[in-house]
Amino acid sequence: MPSIFSRPLPSMMAVIFCAISLSGCQSLSPVAHVQKNINQTAEQSDAFSCSGKLFIRYNIQGKPQQFPGRFDWSQQKDKLEIQIYSPVGQTIARVTEQPEQASLEQPGKPAIVSANLDQLLEEVLRYPLPASGMKGWLQGKIKNADGQFILLNPEDQSLEQSGWKLRFASWYAAGKPKRIDISGYTEQAGEVIIQIVLEAED
Repeated sequence: MPSIFSRPLPSMMAVIFCAISLSGCQSLSPVAHVQKNINQTAEQSDAFSCSGKLFIRYNIQGKPQQFPGRFDWSQQKDKLEIQIYSPVGQTIARVTEQPEQASLEQPGKPAIVSANLDQLLEEVLRYPLPASGMKGWLQGKIKNADGQFILLNPEDQSLEQSGWKLRFASWYAAGKPKRIDISGYTEQAGEVIIQIVLEAED
């Protein structure tokens, strides 16, 4: 398999976390058994940070590909910054989003700038991926049909949003998920499977 550092697509796949949003990300279609696990409406935190591991599986021209890596996520009221690393700690990409601008920086390459995070990823990858949804998902929150954040109870549960399946498999506590599994199908990359494991807070 070619190195992930020799071509842009696998490196960009790691940026999904921002993770790794769809245009319909504000609409929620939970499966029936999840209804009872949705808690009260919750305010989105202005400041939030976390670190963790991710593992992504996808296809290029029918050939299975995979990407393991790590990430640091720092979210402020008007700024989001994501650092993506290889398993050995080498910096692969830095993504920032501020009002009316998002950028991707990779070592030795010119920065790529777009109007927002979702547009940036779709322009580079040529298909949509769940990026901005992570702003809530990493905090155990999702948006309902009214665009309000709702806090999930810390239980193993699955739901579907805009064609993507989410499973909050394990938790540290309410608002602090430990493992999130995301899967969906894209015409260009076939089935995309993303597993995120967040580190416990100190």
